[in-house]
Amino acid sequence: MPIKFFIPGHDNKRPTRASFRFRATIPLEGMRPEDGIISDVKQAKKGDIVVLAKKSKPIDLFYLKSQGIKTVYDICDNRWRKYVSDDWIKRVIEPHNTICEGVDNIVTTSPKMRELIMKHIGKNSIIIPDPVEAIREEPRVALKSKNCINIFNYGNHKHFQKIRWGEFMQLLFDTEFNIKVHCMLDRAKKFRIMYKDEIDTGRLIIYDYDYHKQYELMRMCDIVFLPIVCNSMANVNDLRSKSPNRIIDAIQSGKPVITNEGVDSWLPFRGYADFIGFARSFDYGSQIQAFRSLINRPKAEIVNRILKGQEYIKEHHSPEVIGKMWIDLENKVGKLGF
Repeated sequence: MPIKFFIPGHDNKRPTRASFRFRATIPLEGMRPEDGIISDVKQAKKGDIVVLAKKSKPIDLFYLKSQGIKTVYDICDNRWRKYVSDDWIKRVIEPHNTICEGVDNIVTTSPKMRELIMKHIGKNSIIIPDPVEAIREEPRVALKSKNCINIFNYGNHKHFQKIRWGEFMQLLFDTEFNIKVHCMLDRAKKFRIMYKDEIDTGRLIIYDYDYHKQYELMRMCDIVFLPIVCNSMANVNDLRSKSPNRIIDAIQSGKPVITNEGVDSWLPFRGYADFIGFARSFDYGSQIQAFRSLINRPKAEIVNRILKGQEYIKEHHSPEVIGKMWIDLENKVGKLGF
């Protein structure tokens, strides 16, 4: 049974969108010639399994069911947030629930998302993690001998704005190391204004998000810094259910990573990155000490840790491994109580 990823309105104009890459194009690298992407549900044929992606609507599901076509809903974000408006409930949650209840199966990215789906919908779901995207790079670590240590932070502005970067940068500048911080995010203009003083020192650069530039900066940097901060209990589930794609790509790129606990799916990587503290009690001093510890660590120890992480990624997150999980849906659709 061919697997068809339904990407509404797909026309290759936004091939760099994360959900499109991690939940369709990269898995397809490890799948069969008959599997693929459709942009209109009317392109599906009886005998296909259609995976409904983000922005799918109940009308898409109703059409597929009327044609006797098997359906799977791929959920990679928590829509059941606390304290949402009536508009959000009507516009987002109600159509989302309708699709959840009507499909043959649900697929999701992490154990926490699976737990949330069971809580809100009462249906079991199949976990298919995100695949690795970055090309495997040999670890090149020479932190002690660098005249300037470049730190790279990237991700959504919602993560970035939870850090008091002014305070954090001052603590970094007060260390014995010459450090420059490179941050890449959406809505960057707002934060360039907010952190003008830090930028004027030449030691903080804030870039507009650019898919290709992201990997260029990853290769250039010495340390990847991925802080996880949760400022309210209302956001805990949203945070805990996230995918590990950022930490996977950083390790695959051969970079040492400093982060902290807060995302459930990141915990298997504790042996391959520095996890300092917890999202609910983010301690700036501890983070600075983590940088000191990493920079002063023996090179062989850092390299060995990254290599072990890359082997773990190969075994659990390669396009071939993840593609096989998607193919295996043909043995699970409508079965096992899903």
